[in-house]
Amino acid sequence: MNQTRLVPHRTQIADHGQDLFRICGVEFAKTSEMQRQVSGAFLFVVINAHGMLHELSPPDVHALAISMLMDVLNYSPEQAGAFSSNLIDATGAGPDDTMNAIIHRGIDGHRQLTSGQHAGLRANLLEIFEILGDPYAG
Repeated sequence: MNQTRLVPHRTQIADHGQDLFRICGVEFAKTSEMQRQVSGAFLFVVINAHGMLHELSPPDVHALAISMLMDVLNYSPEQAGAFSSNLIDATGAGPDDTMNAIIHRGIDGHRQLTSGQHAGLRANLLEIFEILGDPYAG
């Protein structure tokens, strides 16, 4: 198996994560842990969409989710592994599950990110922070 075949995907996903923060005017150093978790759930959808578009296997997408959590959100490998598993579990949760709801908002976020709808993307992410009682103070 070619161990480097996911490197270009990892780079592109990390770029999407940086783009999300830049477009939304969010400075990573000023985010709370809850805001990082929300951002991770939001970006999880971006990774899944990327995986579908590039016909990647579920284990490859999981590996990319772990790498995004480490590369973009500075999680340790252990934290990233555990949180990525929680995100996968949340995709099957009911509509009352908070992470599942954030993941569904991320579907719109992926469309907004990839189609240049920056004002909508910013409003989408920042509104989640506010709804959860942790508005971004920047």
